[in-house]
Amino acid sequence: MRLPVLTAIAKAQLFGMAVGFALGLLACERLELSYPIFVIGFLAAWAASEPFLAKRLTGRSDTGAIVIGVASGFLFPWAGVAAAWLLLTLRP
Repeated sequence: MRLPVLTAIAKAQLFGMAVGFALGLLACERLELSYPIFVIGFLAAWAASEPFLAKRLTGRSDTGAIVIGVASGFLFPWAGVAAAWLLLTLRP
């Protein structure tokens, strides 16, 4: 089986997602938030941003695009943390 070749932007976004996911998971553990809501919020934020970010970042490999890739990848899991916190706060 042959692995796909990732572009520099995809590698940057994957790195940001790995670090953001680890820190978001730690925050969910410490704040006693729901793990399933965290993961669903993370994946929903990532899927919702793909139509917008993919058009802007495809084919670029300059420093600004890599910074955007790392930052966006880092922020997707934190959208899941925010969703889990918000739903826990709104719970009766």
